[in-house]
Amino acid sequence: MEELDRADELAEPLGLQTLTWAPEYSAQDMAALQDEDDDVIRWLQNDLSPTADELRSFSLIVRNLWAQRAELEFREDVLVRVLPDRAQLVVPQTIRKVPFDHVHAGPLAAHLGAERTLAQLKQHYFWPVMKKDVELWYRQCADCARGRSSPSRPHGKLTKVVVGEPLDVVAVDILSGLPSTPENFKYILVITDYFTKWAESYPLKDAEAPTCMRTLYNHFFSTFGVPRQLHSDQGINFRVQTVSQVLSTNRCS
Repeated sequence: MEELDRADELAEPLGLQTLTWAPEYSAQDMAALQDEDDDVIRWLQNDLSPTADELRSFSLIVRNLWAQRAELEFREDVLVRVLPDRAQLVVPQTIRKVPFDHVHAGPLAAHLGAERTLAQLKQHYFWPVMKKDVELWYRQCADCARGRSSPSRPHGKLTKVVVGEPLDVVAVDILSGLPSTPENFKYILVITDYFTKWAESYPLKDAEAPTCMRTLYNHFFSTFGVPRQLHSDQGINFRVQTVSQVLSTNRCS
């Protein structure tokens, strides 16, 4: 009988506790913030239905949210959007950047691109013109801007890299945009062998070319050997003369 009761509990609609939001906001706080900036909430609370002429006088954002009304419902006075596989918090306008900052640049985030950040946000959150906001905030992210560089020449066509044995081609890249550790490490040097897919990672305090090459030489090269070819994204870390001299000395292209 207890198992049947448990099954009934699992079959019930998801409670408000399954939603995700910043811990500093209680359900009452969230409901109050929603009330401040949304005419749609007032219409739903009072069972009102504006006419088409009345809707035209409201912003596109209000009309967009009203168009979703079949999927909207209140849980503990908080407005949520209920989909077949999940419930999304309808985020108040005043705090919409909070979940973006958490998902895109939080302690466990990886500064993903706009599309992947949007996909993660949609797992728990919803608001009108969400895609437009995420793309704008992504372009404004200072860490992402520092990591992007304009191509100096047109991109070539993608081709398959043919390798025949370990250390034929080894790829190297810098992972940036991470929070600093107590030891002041800020970057991760990631090295992957194309043939075996074996990956190694080493923390760095800076991403300068001498630091990268010293780490490569003292850790990867000394453990696994020198690859025939070292492949990078042609970042400044791997295009300076120091790198070229070390690679040519070890007969690595």
